[in-house]
Amino acid sequence: MAQISHRGEWWGPPLSNGRIGGGSMKLSELSAQSGVSTTTLKHWMRVGILPAGTLRNRTTAVYEQSHVDRALLIAVMRDSYAASTAAIRALTDLIDSDGVSTLEVMNACQSFALGTPRGSETDPGLAAYRERTYELMRRRDWRGYPGAAERGLAHALAQAAEVGLDYDVDELMQYADALEPFAGRNIAALQPDGSPDVVARRMLLAVNARARQLVAVSSLAHAAMSIRTAIELGVAPPDLAKPPAAGR
Repeated sequence: MAQISHRGEWWGPPLSNGRIGGGSMKLSELSAQSGVSTTTLKHWMRVGILPAGTLRNRTTAVYEQSHVDRALLIAVMRDSYAASTAAIRALTDLIDSDGVSTLEVMNACQSFALGTPRGSETDPGLAAYRERTYELMRRRDWRGYPGAAERGLAHALAQAAEVGLDYDVDELMQYADALEPFAGRNIAALQPDGSPDVVARRMLLAVNARARQLVAVSSLAHAAMSIRTAIELGVAPPDLAKPPAAGR
């Protein structure tokens, strides 16, 4: 069983691929359990991102739980991330590798979710932002090099700087102070046990939900500051946009 270290990292033996053999599910049942139409399931099999079933006879194939897990994972990549078949295949190919570990699946999911361009780790234009990221990691004793998250942060810092939001390490430390206490709780809530498909699906759903939550809180804070400034300047009434009273 995988465990959680004092740093909040997952570690342990390679993940089980969840293939138990002896499948008895028909395509219609696979469709019902995954919520994916039979037409779409057949397409995924044709393009090679969903394994084919086991032939029971010349006209009937049967499926097992691993097919349900894979279909649910593909559906998340398609619906939550609008991923291409090639992007989906890149992740599922890694998941299907022999001896894949939880940390490898996590890193691949982060890379998939962040969408960091290939080659960003050596892009000379990102050198200053990579060093800023490394200094943040050194100050906090954060591990994760090389990894998708540190590459993603360097790329995000560069994008922010282009629109006038050039964050230095001290400002990043303030973000980290707020976010780090939640990280351990988030990791524990992901439940690192299960097949790689199950772990990956939980990870991608959590990353998407967390990103939306952070963006929403940030948007709310910026809207509130704009309204507060307008009130202080006397160009908006003092009771503008107050939330409802408690209990209403």
